[in-house]
Amino acid sequence: MPIPQPRRLALVLGSALLLRLGLFAFTGVSTALERRPELTSPLTSFRSLSEGVFLRDTGFDPYAGGVFHHSPLYLLFFSYIIPVYSRALTAVLWSLADVLGGILLVRVWQARSAASTSKTTPADTSRDYLVALLYLFNPYTLLSCLARSTTSLDNVLTLAAISGAFTGQNLLSVVALAVAAQTSWYPLFLLPAVILVQQRYSGPSGTSWIVDTAAFLSFFGSLTLFSVNVLGTSWITRTWGLVLTASDLTPNVGMWWYFFTEIFDHFRLFFQGVFQFHLAIYVAPLCLRLDDPAFILLIQLGAISTWKSYPTLGDMALWAGFLGCFPEIIANLQHPLLSLTVHLYTSILLPLLHSLWLLTGTGNANFFYAATMVYGLNSTLTIADVLGAGIVHNVKSKLKGLLTTTDGTSTSDGEDAGDWSIVQLASLDG
Repeated sequence: MPIPQPRRLALVLGSALLLRLGLFAFTGVSTALERRPELTSPLTSFRSLSEGVFLRDTGFDPYAGGVFHHSPLYLLFFSYIIPVYSRALTAVLWSLADVLGGILLVRVWQARSAASTSKTTPADTSRDYLVALLYLFNPYTLLSCLARSTTSLDNVLTLAAISGAFTGQNLLSVVALAVAAQTSWYPLFLLPAVILVQQRYSGPSGTSWIVDTAAFLSFFGSLTLFSVNVLGTSWITRTWGLVLTASDLTPNVGMWWYFFTEIFDHFRLFFQGVFQFHLAIYVAPLCLRLDDPAFILLIQLGAISTWKSYPTLGDMALWAGFLGCFPEIIANLQHPLLSLTVHLYTSILLPLLHSLWLLTGTGNANFFYAATMVYGLNSTLTIADVLGAGIVHNVKSKLKGLLTTTDGTSTSDGEDAGDWSIVQLASLDG
């Protein structure tokens, strides 16, 4: 007897929660993963967060040195609300954050599914459990949770902003995006796409983009003033300044650390601007060229997860989970098997070469950086493949209503557009 759809979703969510709590409680894997450079960075490390809370509790400014780089919001949250020293409470928090992220992704999928169907046709709920499954049982998601990387918390904030935009909860969306921008900065680049999603999915009852933008700026500014009032201004250079300059060259899975280790000092400022501009330059062209704001969000999340200054595997988990809400895009990918196998290859190569470099001493930094370049190249090619698949799907959707068979009947009456092979893409607007 098949399991009903709601029970499948509940089973996935419950299994994911129990798996995480069990691994936290009965294994020592969490302590080992807290040190892994693939899962943590100076901005997301739980060990660094614990040290910052300890320094503040003992009367020192945690931002005075060069060790603590977390957002003031995390510092205050883990000082007064969830004690950072409580292994049990932090384990529950990170586990629940992951499960909440899966629920938010399901809400995004339900909103997209409902928008693509007619009023007389019920929305497709058969993929609800699969969307949650792909996110919650992704090894990148699970390992980031077990490492207590604040990337997991950043992800759920970003997903709350995206889910709120899809479900018409514009206030929730802008508040969550403002908090996410405070903690990890790069969600600022998502603001135009999030507002476009709000305008598309909110309907006539939604607020204007001016009101949404003003609300975001107000919340973001209020959080900034609150942090300055409580902790002064030293945190700005240690958090946002670190994101912009990448002055901490701790190895990670990104492209920045080794490049700025080798670059001459008098070129550093120029290339810092180039690397940051590389992410910002995509915002306007994507918003102007692509019709679907949800697809714009997908591409931007992929670019940020790959090319931000301090990426982790948890950032890629967010993008992969969001991609699960686009089955029509996945169906049009050109080389999904290659992308998946290279990700599996790099997931083995990264810890192996890191150990050869720093543990056994039989390698050097070039070994680990070679693995990060393979990871970055594969991620970039996958994003390009997704972008091409989205454009192909858009063209197929437009042609479905225009192409007719020889007897004059529309292909939409019986022919599946997925069977077509689009050789050349051209604009149909003219």
